[in-house]
Amino acid sequence: MDKKIIEKYINLFSNLTPKNVKDFDNLVSKDIRFVDPFNNVNGVENFKKIFYHMFEKTQDPKFSVINYTIKNKNVFLKWKMTFYAFKSEQSIEGISELTFNKVGKITSHVDYWDSLNGLFIKLPYIGFFYRISLKIFRVKI
Repeated sequence: MDKKIIEKYINLFSNLTPKNVKDFDNLVSKDIRFVDPFNNVNGVENFKKIFYHMFEKTQDPKFSVINYTIKNKNVFLKWKMTFYAFKSEQSIEGISELTFNKVGKITSHVDYWDSLNGLFIKLPYIGFFYRISLKIFRVKI
């Protein structure tokens, strides 16, 4: 596995804008699979739509890759995303699992992050009820 491709992918995410989303074409396979708590899509055009949508729905989204590790044909990225929504800065931390094909293109990008604590708790009505349920079920220490 070519570390240069991983570094280019990380660099693209770290500097992602609506104008350079097209640069994923050089790094991912045409049939890439992307999965996160809200999406499960196939194909590079659908993959790019996820990020165009992100730029439409959030203000000033930024990714920061904290570190990564390589295991066989998989790469695991630890990242933090910040953006403005709900009248304040928000952040979500997660891990992405990347799989590569024989020519070094990314064939799968699966995100693992806590959508309840990362996003839903911040929504006006849903968050209120979620916070109440936390008080009921959280162990008091």
